[in-house]
Amino acid sequence: MTSAPEDLLVLAGAGSLPRLVLQGARAAGVQRLGALGIRGTTAGSTLAAATDWRRRIPLRSLAALRDAVRESGFRHAILAGQINPLSFFRAAFDPELRDLLLSISLHNAHTIFGRLVDELAALGVETLPSSLFLAPHIPGVGPVTARRFSDGERAAAEYGSSLALALGDLDIGQTVVVKDGVALAVEGFDGTNATILRGGRIARRGAVVAKAAKHGHDMRFDIPVVGVKTLKAMRKARCTALAVQAGRAIFIDLPLVARTADKWGIAIEALDSGLPAAPTI
Repeated sequence: MTSAPEDLLVLAGAGSLPRLVLQGARAAGVQRLGALGIRGTTAGSTLAAATDWRRRIPLRSLAALRDAVRESGFRHAILAGQINPLSFFRAAFDPELRDLLLSISLHNAHTIFGRLVDELAALGVETLPSSLFLAPHIPGVGPVTARRFSDGERAAAEYGSSLALALGDLDIGQTVVVKDGVALAVEGFDGTNATILRGGRIARRGAVVAKAAKHGHDMRFDIPVVGVKTLKAMRKARCTALAVQAGRAIFIDLPLVARTADKWGIAIEALDSGLPAAPTI
């Protein structure tokens, strides 16, 4: 898609990313904006940013999702924001949604959210790349912070990035923590911040974090995301540097992340992976 759609429904999880998507869509000229949130998860500020339509539904019900999407009348959607993966094990799903999840043999972001995209398509809704309206928050090749990598950090970042890419290709996770040529922690279902803290406990100080999207990553969902919460975990773990793929990572709010990293002495750089950038308008 090279131009903005006429309408956009953001299926919104936790955090500030859905609000940034709505703001970016408005700036790009989308005429009708809506947000479909999750009870107990989606922030009120996200719903407030949806100027034409807003609802909250329970996570447990597939029928509630269908009914809300039909009621909304939107024909384009973006998935944005965090849903705790553990929710898929702890929530009391209705029988239909439980059966749908049980029908998926391997459970990861691409299989679970891929089924959600299929459900939306069956309702006549096209799911767009979550990056589409976030160009100002997706860094290109080069340093994000004032401080650049030291030689040791750069070597660790390049090694960690190759491991993170391989990890993603196995559909396990996106984040690796390395130090002195050793992989200290790799991301599983516990998420990025838990991985950083695990790696930091082993390294004690000076580890490097790398995040990567896999080959052929479906840019409609689960693009690697970096925010101030990521930096807080790194600071607590005494990690000193973060590497991401240029054009393939979303920063929740790029200027804020850069300022915070500079304040805490954390170097961030976007490395050229040679892979296609996430689509933007």
